[in-house]
Amino acid sequence: MPGLTALYGIEEVLDSRKVRPSWVNAAAGAVGSVVGQIAKIKGCKVVGSAGSDAKVAFLKELGFDEAFNYKTISSLEEALKKASPEGYDCFFENVGGPFSTVALQQMKNFGRIAVCGSISVYNDTTPQTGPYPHLTMIFKQLKMEGFMQSRWEQGKLHCREHITKGFENMPAAFMGMLQGDNIGKAIIREKISIEDVRSFQF
Repeated sequence: MPGLTALYGIEEVLDSRKVRPSWVNAAAGAVGSVVGQIAKIKGCKVVGSAGSDAKVAFLKELGFDEAFNYKTISSLEEALKKASPEGYDCFFENVGGPFSTVALQQMKNFGRIAVCGSISVYNDTTPQTGPYPHLTMIFKQLKMEGFMQSRWEQGKLHCREHITKGFENMPAAFMGMLQGDNIGKAIIREKISIEDVRSFQF
């Protein structure tokens, strides 16, 4: 799912033929890290932001042109300008909140924004409100589109998961994988009650 989300987000939503300077937030995550790599393969300049110095180092290993720790910078706007003074043709949005407002100011005319996630607001008890830069969207003629990879599901690719229940069985499952016991991806799944699920916050 993360790989398909990255691929379709770049090729279908952002139209990779037009993507040049690109910013990916939450760039060290499952989706963001693949987005950056695909964009680089397609010849784009890619800027990534993440929440630790170790994650920034990881982005550099993946080939990101510029990367910064958003928790240690003094200004997100200045960090984005420094990383790409000419602005951005593409923004792959995984975070939401204030990031979006700042990002829109850095977009070039006719830029494209793929809204994949909004992790900064998932646990909010009340929806965030505030000024939204509508005039920036209008004057720069930006295209912003939310999407889910399931839109392009065709049922042509099939996969199987070999699931072992209980973390206590992890050693045996690992040995079984090395011996070829599994068909498809080997996964350890902890036994969770319905009460546990109900207590989760999303």
